[in-house]
Amino acid sequence: MALNSREHIIQQIRKALIHPSDPPKRVRSESLLTESPFVECEGDAAMQFAQRLLALQGKFVYAENIAELGAFLRQAAGAVDSSKIHCMEPEMQQILRLCDFPFAQSAPGRSSEASTDELRAMEIGVTSCEALIAWSGSVMVSSKQNMGRTMTILPPVHWIIARPSQLLPRWKDGWQIVKDRYAKTGLPSMVSTITGPSRTADIEKTLVLGAHGPKDLWVFLLEDDNQS
Repeated sequence: MALNSREHIIQQIRKALIHPSDPPKRVRSESLLTESPFVECEGDAAMQFAQRLLALQGKFVYAENIAELGAFLRQAAGAVDSSKIHCMEPEMQQILRLCDFPFAQSAPGRSSEASTDELRAMEIGVTSCEALIAWSGSVMVSSKQNMGRTMTILPPVHWIIARPSQLLPRWKDGWQIVKDRYAKTGLPSMVSTITGPSRTADIEKTLVLGAHGPKDLWVFLLEDDNQS
């Protein structure tokens, strides 16, 4: 008797349990796997974050001031047309203007056909973040940020501009910051951590970047004390 779709899925799961496949390729360093996420970080948090992010094939840039940040942004953008570089957050837009860096100003919640086409053609998305997690080289974002969820998923290249004051040792510290920040207005409907470029090893256990989101992740760390 032919199996229906539900019975077929159950049969496949049973086979997998009896004959498990090889584990997927690890994409984190061995040292990270052996460290407890509850032990306080030792040494410089920015250095630890940068090392972890680079190990995950992300890119890290430190800028002492706005002028230096502008130079790095122009170098990273290369020949990408400014109309394909989008930023939705007013605070980030102001930083880009101070850098004299051209970009397409987008607004969260726009639903016109033209804006949808523009976003689909986007090559670089520029956002802020809630926090940077030094232990794992992760970037914490939430739906409360004035950028919508599109900016962390749709662009092939994701740029994050952050400050050293946003660097935190562990995930629990990031979650506490989010809880404190939105205690009066209500928690975000989504809190997520981005750990390196989007990746998957589902297909023949071959690591592929950009499978479910940006294939290129940049974190630009702009020094807190220097605004010009």
